[in-house]
Amino acid sequence: MADPTTEASRLEALCKSLGNLWSEDDVIDVTQDISTEKLTECRLTLFGKLYTRPNVNFQAFLSTMKRAWRIENFSCTSLELGFFSFTFKLEAEKQKVLDAGPWSFSSNLLVLQQCDPDIPDICYDFSHCPFWVQLFGLPFGRVTTEVVREIASKTGEVLEVKLEAKGNSNYKVGKTRIKLNLATPLKTGVVVNLGNKKLWIEFKYERLPHYCYSYGRIGHYTTACKEIPYKTTRLEEDLLGNFSNWLQAEVRELSPYGKIFYGRQTQLIDDVEMVPESPMEAQSHES
Repeated sequence: MADPTTEASRLEALCKSLGNLWSEDDVIDVTQDISTEKLTECRLTLFGKLYTRPNVNFQAFLSTMKRAWRIENFSCTSLELGFFSFTFKLEAEKQKVLDAGPWSFSSNLLVLQQCDPDIPDICYDFSHCPFWVQLFGLPFGRVTTEVVREIASKTGEVLEVKLEAKGNSNYKVGKTRIKLNLATPLKTGVVVNLGNKKLWIEFKYERLPHYCYSYGRIGHYTTACKEIPYKTTRLEEDLLGNFSNWLQAEVRELSPYGKIFYGRQTQLIDDVEMVPESPMEAQSHES
């Protein structure tokens, strides 16, 4: 919801727009407190919106989410195309779903928001979504909560920092949970200045749904990109795009940019066999 100053200015604009269509008698004071039962229901409810392609089979969607969440006993209501409410029986189950995200259906990102008892369902913001982001290439001596947080802040609002042991050793790697702006391209990495040297640190995104290999935005394929027309990318000639599968945490190798920085290749097209991503290609991979 808007801050009080913005809310006041919007109310003033509404009154001017309505003119004689309203009077002070149309202002209703609701003084009754929200019941404990209703507060509990709100606390156990999440709103979810499919970021793109909202017209999906509801039963298939519900069945898929039950399997993914490993929770059978929750209710799901379709409020409109691609917009759902989920009400859970237990707080722990709801929180598990929030903490283990992001979630997708058929590679289509499902953005979740906690229900607020005083916010209308039309006012929820689904333009941001938390993702776990790993810092690839950060030296062992620099893996601290403070350093990880500072580097990760270049991608968005940092919600949580984790330093995890790698295998059975004491070697730890850093990752953060970041609220990403879905309207902007994914950030590939940053240059870190250590004083006596500079390093290229890459961002690897966990559970990344489909995204554009030319513009880097979540929610559409390269062939459907409005920012960079597919014919201008030369991806159909198997040439490298600005982004590729190396953004995914499962791909444990340097991006072409990292390879250039560390002297492992001299041109973006060296050592990389690139096949353009498309809906047809994705379907064939799934099958």
